Amino acid sequence: MDGEVPQARGSSLRPWLDAQNPLGGLTEEFYGLLQRDRNLCRQAVTTLHENYFDDYRLELLLLETGLPLAGFDGYGHPPHVRIGDSFSQRQSLSRARVHRPLQAGICGTAELGAESIVVSGGYEDDKDYGDEIIYTGQGGRDEKTKRQYRDQELTLGNAALATSASTGAPVRVIRGAGGDAEFSPESGLRYDGLYRVEEYWSQRGESNFLIWLYRLRAVDARPTAMESREARDVAAAINIMGGAAPSGNANPGRRETRTQRIIRSTTIADYVKSTHGHSCQVCGVRIETRTGAYSEAAHIWPLGSPHNGPDEVENVLCLCPNHHVAFDFGMLTIDDDLTVTSHGANSSTHRLREHPDHPIKRENLAYHRRIHER
Repeated sequence: MDGEVPQARGSSLRPWLDAQNPLGGLTEEFYGLLQRDRNLCRQAVTTLHENYFDDYRLELLLLETGLPLAGFDGYGHPPHVRIGDSFSQRQSLSRARVHRPLQAGICGTAELGAESIVVSGGYEDDKDYGDEIIYTGQGGRDEKTKRQYRDQELTLGNAALATSASTGAPVRVIRGAGGDAEFSPESGLRYDGLYRVEEYWSQRGESNFLIWLYRLRAVDARPTAMESREARDVAAAINIMGGAAPSGNANPGRRETRTQRIIRSTTIADYVKSTHGHSCQVCGVRIETRTGAYSEAAHIWPLGSPHNGPDEVENVLCLCPNHHVAFDFGMLTIDDDLTVTSHGANSSTHRLREHPDHPIKRENLAYHRRIHER
């Protein structure tokens, strides 16, 4: 090869490579084989990556020489990048197709969902707990002061994250140096793997403008030992109470791991579902299975940070799966007079069924309406 390798990437590197060898140093036969055989291409990338390259430089070289990225469609783990790989700047991140936009923090579409997000402390309402993230949607921020100056809308990247919450498809998370010091790199950016969008909601942020917030949780996050043990003890707890309403916990405890995990009382949920005979309080449907009736418990005031709602009987509804999803996404809201409004294409109203042994606090209903205000 003639001369030194240019240090800059992109436009300055490719002409140099073309001048040296348009096939990137490969024989024409082998280059053509890699183009045709995606499995062979993937094996070659993996072998070179593991044995000869320290970080993402290999896939940048392959991109510059025109070699395809083994059928990668932009979603999930990139086949050429490992969790923990570092990038010096957004341009490198984009060329490696880990996060394509050079400025926007969310990559994706409302139709297909989000590919990736960058967590870098750019919004005042962001919270990072490690394997759980409270992520602020895009829009309405002053780039100089970093504060909100207008309401956000559920469009563009915000709508993409909402779609990911609905489909359950994972999203790539990249952390930047400007984020939480405990979980962010000291410099540059770092690919931290796949997270799922567990829920999203709207609320007034620190600057009193409407923002959209998303709770993301690492795909490989596991329940704590206490959470698993509680699930085994539900039946015994109900027998001991003799059918009386459990007291619950207005301030459910938290255990520190890499994140704050809430210790939920499954006894509370089982009491509410049993009280209603597993019939949905909205539509009255009772689902029968081979092992008995099935219903779901929906917390009205969510338990997770930053909501920190109470884990008690007055904050739980017994719903069928369809109405549970609609309620969590704000497509069902309940007024203080217990009128249930459906906000779908065919808007309708119902009356929430009550039970004398299951009171519902109106302040919890008001909080749910507030975080899903339109």
